[in-house]
Amino acid sequence: MYLRNAWYVAAMAHEVGRTPLARLIAETPIVLYRTEAGGAVALHDLCIHRKAPLSLGRVAGDAIVCGYHGFTYDGTGACIRIPGQDHIPARARVRAYPVVERWGWLWLWLGDPAAADAALIPGFDWLDLPGWVANTGHLHLATHYQLAVDNLLDLSHETFLHARTIGNAAVAEAPITTHEADGIVHVRRIMKDVPPPPLFVKTTGSSANIDRYQLIEYLAPCYVRLEVRGLPVGSNDPNSGLRWWVLNALAPETARTTNYYWGLSRNFAIEDTAMTAALQKAVELTFSEDVAMLEAQQAAIERDAGRTRQIDARLDGGTVLARKRLAALIAAEARA
Repeated sequence: MYLRNAWYVAAMAHEVGRTPLARLIAETPIVLYRTEAGGAVALHDLCIHRKAPLSLGRVAGDAIVCGYHGFTYDGTGACIRIPGQDHIPARARVRAYPVVERWGWLWLWLGDPAAADAALIPGFDWLDLPGWVANTGHLHLATHYQLAVDNLLDLSHETFLHARTIGNAAVAEAPITTHEADGIVHVRRIMKDVPPPPLFVKTTGSSANIDRYQLIEYLAPCYVRLEVRGLPVGSNDPNSGLRWWVLNALAPETARTTNYYWGLSRNFAIEDTAMTAALQKAVELTFSEDVAMLEAQQAAIERDAGRTRQIDARLDGGTVLARKRLAALIAAEARA
């Protein structure tokens, strides 16, 4: 179900401090905290003594103290104190996970620590790139993470689910092209000379027809980068109109829950704080519509229990490719 040798977003950087923070990633309990110098630590959230969650303890110096019997662990996971005895067995330790802080998020490697290469972290540079300004957020979804990935790869739903913000008739009727290259699944939808959706009109102040682009990239196991363009009709300059990146990390929690970290970064009106605030509200409204539908879909799937056959349509080309890509990686990892 889960790819282990992969980077997962564990938290937004500002969420992690000197108070232990519990996270569940691919059904693996993690505790996060910061050292006195500000470095991030990620440990298995289970004391070796009586399996109490370390996240219910406290941070002391650079170590974490179990809140049940006081077993204390340093940032490497080694037990450094057992109350009432001097000898500490060599095996007295919990697993420490490689963690990297980048673009305002904490990335955690779940698999073999020897394979943890920071160069494999998906490129979300637009979150802090000069000349761009980003909105960010975190949602908790009561749905399987692959359903959320599907939602981002098939944007035809915008026409029906997001009519108040980013949807109009042009999206569902426009064909897509899909291909896979260098391990990335690409989905492209280009709409020429079409009316802009409500959010575009509000953002630019113009209701004139545009050339609209949705350029999507899926990176296994759970990342979707979406470049959005709303350009003057006939323009070949990607920066001649509205342009932003929607950056999505769908961190699996359990088979029916997901932590969703998102960013929207734009390269126009970057000093306009009112626009930044308005876009935050618009994105949160749009995502609230997604959340309601995805959670209802998850509940319906569980009730149906596989009795009803599901079909695919032409617009599912990217979803099918992405699922095949992930399944192949998980199968290869299992064989290894």
